[in-house]
Amino acid sequence: MNQHTLEILEYQKIKERLSKHTTSKLGQKLVEKLKPVTDLDYIQQRQLEATAAKKILIREDAVPLGGIRDIREALKKSNKEITLSAKELLNIANTLQSGYRLRNYFLDLEEEDEEEEYQAVIKHAVQIGDFEPLVKQIKRCIDQQGEVMDRASNKLRSLRRQISSYKEQIKSKLNSILASNKYEKFIQESLVTIRDNRYVIPIKSQYQNDFPGILHDRSASKQTVFIEPMEVVKLNNKLRGLIAEEEDEVYRILTELTFAVQGELKEIEQTLKLLAFLDFTFAKAKYSQQIEGAEPLLNKEQQLKLLKARHPLIELEEVVPVDVELGRDFSTLVITGPNTGGKTVTLKTVGLLTLMAQSGLHIPALSGSEVAVFDQLYGDIGDEQSIEQSLSTFSSHMTKIIDILENCAENALVLLDEIGAGTDPTEGAALAMAILDNLHQRPGVNTVATTHYGQLKTFAYQREGVENASVEFDVQTLEPTYRLQMGLPGRSNAFEIAARLGFDEEIIAQARSFLDSKEGQVDEIIQSLEENKKSIRDDKESIETKKEEVENLKAEYESKLVEVEKKEKEIKKEAYAEAEQIVAEAKEKVDQVIEELKAEAEVEEATADRAKSKFDSTRHNLSKEREKLEDKIKEQEIQAAPQDLQVGERVRIKNLNKDGKIIELLDNKEEAVVQAGNLKVNVEISRLERVAVEEKEKAKQNKEATVSKLRSQKTRKVSPKLDLRGLRALEAKKKVDKYLDNAALAGLGNAEIIHGKGSGVLREIVQELLAEHPHVNDYRDGQEGEGGLGVTIVDL
Repeated sequence: MNQHTLEILEYQKIKERLSKHTTSKLGQKLVEKLKPVTDLDYIQQRQLEATAAKKILIREDAVPLGGIRDIREALKKSNKEITLSAKELLNIANTLQSGYRLRNYFLDLEEEDEEEEYQAVIKHAVQIGDFEPLVKQIKRCIDQQGEVMDRASNKLRSLRRQISSYKEQIKSKLNSILASNKYEKFIQESLVTIRDNRYVIPIKSQYQNDFPGILHDRSASKQTVFIEPMEVVKLNNKLRGLIAEEEDEVYRILTELTFAVQGELKEIEQTLKLLAFLDFTFAKAKYSQQIEGAEPLLNKEQQLKLLKARHPLIELEEVVPVDVELGRDFSTLVITGPNTGGKTVTLKTVGLLTLMAQSGLHIPALSGSEVAVFDQLYGDIGDEQSIEQSLSTFSSHMTKIIDILENCAENALVLLDEIGAGTDPTEGAALAMAILDNLHQRPGVNTVATTHYGQLKTFAYQREGVENASVEFDVQTLEPTYRLQMGLPGRSNAFEIAARLGFDEEIIAQARSFLDSKEGQVDEIIQSLEENKKSIRDDKESIETKKEEVENLKAEYESKLVEVEKKEKEIKKEAYAEAEQIVAEAKEKVDQVIEELKAEAEVEEATADRAKSKFDSTRHNLSKEREKLEDKIKEQEIQAAPQDLQVGERVRIKNLNKDGKIIELLDNKEEAVVQAGNLKVNVEISRLERVAVEEKEKAKQNKEATVSKLRSQKTRKVSPKLDLRGLRALEAKKKVDKYLDNAALAGLGNAEIIHGKGSGVLREIVQELLAEHPHVNDYRDGQEGEGGLGVTIVDL
């Protein structure tokens, strides 16, 4: 596609707006590479995917796209057997985990998608790989801060314990030196610091030869030297050795994990492509929602039909939709009308929407709009400066048009703005007609041109396959309406505007007399056509309004009818249910009375005595068995009582199922005082049991599993948007706080809080809360197209 045309149609700005809807750098990279293509099947497939993604966004829970990282460089390093850092491995694990979450989301969605409306996206998402064992292996060794954990290996755990022990020994000796009266006058400051990875203390420079130790550094002022006392040299040496061993062990663990990644490299790369594709596709869907876009119908027959098309770079509140046709009954369209009337915007709308459609993007137009897939798109678009345009400007336009004429081939769309402008009007109009005629004679070339020249209106009527169009101008308000009128050339309106501004009527009459009679007649015909068309349009709008009112009344009637029928069924259902319940209760009471009467009649006194005797005997036997059981339990408890308990040990009170710490062992050695929370209790030792370290770990794992499960549940439920409009300040504050917790738990990367503009109080409250909230990384006001000051965008 012609690069100059992409620039003048501001295609890059569309990509910039699209990029804002991605959640990862991978998605942004695909947006950067986006360009219009000419393969019809490929374009249609990309359009279907955007449509399916948009339906999912509208109908389903929030898509969990957070957590995807650009890990391509790390994967390249692993392929070259370069050991990855802990942070790189953690990013790989988090990305694969995000992929696994996405895959499960779409697998669930696939079961609900009975009409297969989401299949264009689901068929890609379900191919995401399952790397759960690899993710577990990495996360068993690396924490969320990107540090290798002690539990990564037994050797690492042992080394770190020794390192911690030696550090404490060194600090203890150094602190004793700092506290000693012997060295008090030598010491510059009572603190322990590190130089060259060795523990040192600051000594006054004048005493450096009197203090026994190794000098490692000097202060900038030369007043202080940092000396390692001889007493800790051996300990520091041992510590350095242990740290070197620790680094070797960490490197070994990271290398092992790198090889684990390398073993699944191809599958990971494929999954990464799928994650990038999903992020990119849902960005297209979000952008379609923003511009109120629709999937266009595509063809290779050079036929274009845009319905209520809007320029995507003009705000929705300001843009005026236009209907444009090209390629069916005519291949050349000439648009006339006043300055600032919307001719250039219409020209750019046609070009930019064509580029968007051929890039697989939805277009801001009504559903049913058609766009042709062109092999080439050329344009010469520039604002007309004045009547005294310079030769250089004219030359520039001619140079571009020459290039177009030399390269333009079959299946091309050509856009020409103010064709022939910048020179003598007579010569310019003649040149414009010649250029248009040349392009019109070429097979498979479609042209849209804007002009001021009246001669081109006649040219359009005289050539088969050439059509006039104009931008409407309201003479009453002296302002353009920006509406495009197909099939009708524009009028200059110069005399009407002059008259409305109070120009002398005699001068206007004289001016009219100077006009060629044919020109005057044409102008009158155009004026008549405009008035008729405006009348027809007004009538049509009135009919449409009334039709809409009738449709609304019909819909309201049908809705109320359905509601009445539903209410009737509910009342009947409730009545039947209540009646059945009454009957059932009555039947139950009758049956109960009958059973009681039967029992009373059948039970004899002798039977009752035998039953009582048997009951007493059984109770006596149970009492004996209970005593034996209690003795046995007590004996077992004494045997199972923990031995050699020490003050400070963690224990569990078995009968209360409470954990605590021994703070005192009583003299009888059969009881201990246990601190359980705020409560101190005397407990028999037989009632205690030691709390194993493994149980703590298990409890921690259970807690993590619960959090993970809760996160998984939240992921499907949390929306990326929170609407606070209409809420009071206190309600809004509570709702935002709870929403941020849920959003963080769900792994959302970004959130949109809608508070409206109003007086700005709600916005201030929200942003005060965001400024202090632990889950919030950053926040900002919404930009144009996002809601402006009525919305706050949150980076979680």
